Amino acid sequence: MKKLFLLLVLAGGAWLAYRQLVVEPPVRAFRRFAAAWGKEDTPAAAALTEGDAARKAVESKILRGVVQAPMEALGGSRVTFESRVDRPDGDVVLTARQLITFDPPGVTSAFAGSMVAAVGHVATLRRGPGGWRVVAWTPEFLEAKATRPGP
Repeated sequence: MKKLFLLLVLAGGAWLAYRQLVVEPPVRAFRRFAAAWGKEDTPAAAALTEGDAARKAVESKILRGVVQAPMEALGGSRVTFESRVDRPDGDVVLTARQLITFDPPGVTSAFAGSMVAAVGHVATLRRGPGGWRVVAWTPEFLEAKATRPGP
């Protein structure tokens, strides 16, 4: 019984270590990238890229240019992942959906969240000497809608 328990503990520890060291790092890197982009912090988002193509994409596809709804005050954002593809060359392709709360012009809410915009992302991340970096990225505006029903 003790050996079985020890085996289960070791298997659980190995699974957690695998998840933290292999599975999660590119996901965490993209979450940092998306959070910076969702706050319109272009320098911080660009710092999480590698290569001219990704850097130019971040600089040219700013949040207010991608989201086809007027935005005034930005709130928080949340990222959910739809798919992950580990390519043979070591790159990881993530497909994600980001929800960004905001207030449109003329509407003020206590927490900048009277509307929410959904943006789809397809990002390729590569592991380098500085950690995981976005090497290709395409955002796509999906929709914007009110978070609360109108009067």
